[in-house]
Amino acid sequence: MKIQRLPVCALFLFPLTSVAMDTSPFGVEQVLTPAEAHQLLEKQKARPVQPWVEPGSIDSAEDPELVKYGISLLSDTVKTIGPKASNPAMRYSGNSLNCSSCHLKGASGLPGTVPHGLPFVNMINDYPNFRAREMTVGSAEDRVNGCMTRSQGDGRPMPKGSKEMRAIQAYFAFLGRGTKPGQAMEGTGLPVIDFPQRMADPKGGEALYAQFCLSCHQAQGLGLKSPTYAQDASYTFPPLAGPDSFNDGAGMSRLKKATQFIYANMPLGATAKTPALTVEQAYDIAAYVESLPRTNKPGREKDFPVAEFRPADYPVPEYFDGDAAALEKAKYGPFD
Repeated sequence: MKIQRLPVCALFLFPLTSVAMDTSPFGVEQVLTPAEAHQLLEKQKARPVQPWVEPGSIDSAEDPELVKYGISLLSDTVKTIGPKASNPAMRYSGNSLNCSSCHLKGASGLPGTVPHGLPFVNMINDYPNFRAREMTVGSAEDRVNGCMTRSQGDGRPMPKGSKEMRAIQAYFAFLGRGTKPGQAMEGTGLPVIDFPQRMADPKGGEALYAQFCLSCHQAQGLGLKSPTYAQDASYTFPPLAGPDSFNDGAGMSRLKKATQFIYANMPLGATAKTPALTVEQAYDIAAYVESLPRTNKPGREKDFPVAEFRPADYPVPEYFDGDAAALEKAKYGPFD
């Protein structure tokens, strides 16, 4: 399928990040064979890497009001499109996390602007891309909806033509102004780290959690509810477990990804360049967090249908055909 090329002005009026990165000869939503997936991955990896780009002034955006609306959706997700939003039709998110709970705010105060804090800064250039979970070429809109139904709990997909989706994509386009089209960027995603060559220790992680995390995320990772929780389900500090947090199909439910995030960003004030924890400490804290109860994502066994593309840290029982040791290794490592 040939990807339509829109004029630059159209990209900002109707931001479709699915046309930003060249995935030819494969089209958005196309299901790929393993060989095709490897071909696209190699193409993605071969991109030049540009330096980190700080966001500019929102007033310079093509549609500042739409961008600001996108920022409000990402910053105050619970109140704007959460499970207790005043308009039931607007209840896309299924839990009490804001998007900025994981996509952290930098010095600008804008969501997704921290290097290695799962930033949005280069979204316009990073999508579409290969999505191993579905074996498809996925757009940035698909990525948002993946969060709505996993990181945001039992939510529902946001219509791609809705004002809300257009606003979020407009924000991504705004962040991408000043970047070099089609290139990768330093500081995106999570940092590359060397994982300990041992099983993670959730009991040791519990003690470390009490030392470094408890004051914000509270006992059992259940978070600190805001004074208005009864009305809007919001938290002062987000829950890491339980029904108000991400489900077990979310990326953050995986030990390696949680370790990378914790190491680079926690406790508050830490950065990938100036971490407060060692990798070993982050690894064990992550194990404790992942050991806590959380909502199950139905149909997880259909994720990553091609085994060679499955993450080593996704402990779905159906993958292991009754092999308890292999399942335990997927949950706690070690990861060779």
